[in-house]
Amino acid sequence: MKIYIVRHGKTEWNVLGKMQGSTDIPLNETGLKQAEMVKEKLEGKFDLCFSSSLERAVVTAKIISGKDPIIDDRLIERKMGQFEGKPTILYDNKKYWDYKANHGDNGVEPVQDLFKRVKSFIEELKQKYSDKAILIVSHGATIRALHFVISSYSEDEDFLNFDVPNCKVFEYDL
Repeated sequence: MKIYIVRHGKTEWNVLGKMQGSTDIPLNETGLKQAEMVKEKLEGKFDLCFSSSLERAVVTAKIISGKDPIIDDRLIERKMGQFEGKPTILYDNKKYWDYKANHGDNGVEPVQDLFKRVKSFIEELKQKYSDKAILIVSHGATIRALHFVISSYSEDEDFLNFDVPNCKVFEYDL
């Protein structure tokens, strides 16, 4: 199975350095252009397209695939609670990406919950679509979790060492 994973295109909150989380922010002009560039790169390379239900991911997926994606809420962005809409500098990355501590205060989705939902998504893909090439359009934190679930991880992992820019294509063979 071949999997292509793409983070949605840029939004105004990306530009302003605001934490998006599950807040539904649309793509800006740059994000729309980024999705068009990915479309050219991936054209004809995948059989199915899955997306988070948030508009920024759905629109990116529609542009890349040319059709409506299969929506799966396990691909939604990590809930960032009270940090949503606030500058990203207020959010303690190290604290909330500590797998063993699994912090869930301030309304932030615990990291183990994030990993559990993306793992169930990947396991379902393996069972149902093992002979397909799959495009997944999602969000920064969710893609970080997908990457580590696919490539395996330890509970002591520094998950922040994996960067997820807008509209970057990640390729995996399972």
